[in-house]
Amino acid sequence: MTVTLEQLAKAVERRLALSHDEAYGIAGRVMNYFGFESFIIDNAIDPEDRKMFYTLHDAGILRSSWETVLLLSGRNWRIFYWEINAADIDRIAGATEEARPEEPVYRELPEEAWTHSQPTP
Repeated sequence: MTVTLEQLAKAVERRLALSHDEAYGIAGRVMNYFGFESFIIDNAIDPEDRKMFYTLHDAGILRSSWETVLLLSGRNWRIFYWEINAADIDRIAGATEEARPEEPVYRELPEEAWTHSQPTP
């Protein structure tokens, strides 16, 4: 699934409660890192942008993962990756605000729901 700049901007706007211009700016910065890929290596990210990536991670827009590789010296090396969470971005960007019912839901409950009975042992 491909994520467009507009979808990402709308998801950022909704999840982080930002203005359209702010969300579009963040989405542009993120898409500049990913290009046509869905995964990028963490080492490619500027430290200031990494803070933004963690914020987007907490919002469910990005995911992170890691793998451990064995070096020729025998040491383990951990490589961290970032991934665009395309399914959630599509869900967030496509979400519409549901209409609120005019009356509270509890008014629709039957009369039996309001009686309190003792449980039988």
